[in-house]
Amino acid sequence: MNLPFIEKIWRVKGSLPLDGPQGPSEVFEKLDPLLKANGTSYQVDGNTLAYKKDNPAAQDKLATFTSGTLRVAQDAGGSRLDYDLKSPALLLVFLAPLLFLGFGQLAIAVNAWDTPADDETEVSEEKADEDKEDPQLNPIDAFLGAPEPETLEEKKAREEAKEEEDDGKHNPIPAFVLAGIFAILYIVGRILEPWLIRRTFRQRIFGETVDEGPGPQGHGEAKNPG
Repeated sequence: MNLPFIEKIWRVKGSLPLDGPQGPSEVFEKLDPLLKANGTSYQVDGNTLAYKKDNPAAQDKLATFTSGTLRVAQDAGGSRLDYDLKSPALLLVFLAPLLFLGFGQLAIAVNAWDTPADDETEVSEEKADEDKEDPQLNPIDAFLGAPEPETLEEKKAREEAKEEEDDGKHNPIPAFVLAGIFAILYIVGRILEPWLIRRTFRQRIFGETVDEGPGPQGHGEAKNPG
């Protein structure tokens, strides 16, 4: 099943023009340092290289994209590198906001479920309190300086304050805040990571430091190091 919208969530496709005609072996040799990292396996079939990374290190330039294919194609203008990369990390960051939104909605549902029972309990307690009288201090205790016992109004106020504190246990706001944070992280990563991997390919193939603006298809000015 072809689901291009779903694929865009975690797949990055792009094309990098090369200087003049270059063969696949020449291009893949320049990219070889990226493929020699620990936990990386790859296979070359003609002009196509498929790789996979297992638990890559954080300093690995391809750590975000743990699998993908690189293809050297020839056209009238010369050669180009086509790449199709997959990033489970982007997929997880995309799904995280949905998870926390679910937690927030669950907290709201639990609060709504508990509210009727709480109301009935409160009415029953109020009715019972109406039949009670404020406790009286024993004369001997009063003579000895004991404090006055808590009145029914004071007890009610104390219990209401405690209930307000307990209300935070089903507060959905933290879940919604985390959902927003992960949504922002996904948007930033979806824009930044394609630009970073394109820049990495240019640095390896051309042996230059590249100054180009973010964007999977952007072209920048190449500068010699130093």
